[in-house]
Amino acid sequence: MSKAEVTAHLKKFDKPQWDALQAVRVAIAEILPEADEVIKYGIPTFSIDGKGVIGFDGYKNHNSIFPYSGSINEILRDDLAKYVQTKGSIHFDKEKSFPKALLKKIIKERLRQIAER
Repeated sequence: MSKAEVTAHLKKFDKPQWDALQAVRVAIAEILPEADEVIKYGIPTFSIDGKGVIGFDGYKNHNSIFPYSGSINEILRDDLAKYVQTKGSIHFDKEKSFPKALLKKIIKERLRQIAER
């Protein structure tokens, strides 16, 4: 699974939603330049040494970030308070990018968790 497959996956979205997802993709790539872009669990994911660090995808009514850690939502509770969340995802507006500074916090915490394992 490759960067080309991620590009193909994202082509199914209309332009406003694609723009929001692409902005997230670019931001994550800037934060994690050493990561591979893959499809993992059916969603675009940035992974390092085969471990999913963060994923993202679009849906009918929202876009989502997937930190691949059920504890990140709790750890960053105050930062994520305005977002709808599930145990494994953080939803955001389907036509607006997710804030880069918050992506950095999520990724930093996820990398810390991976390093501790």
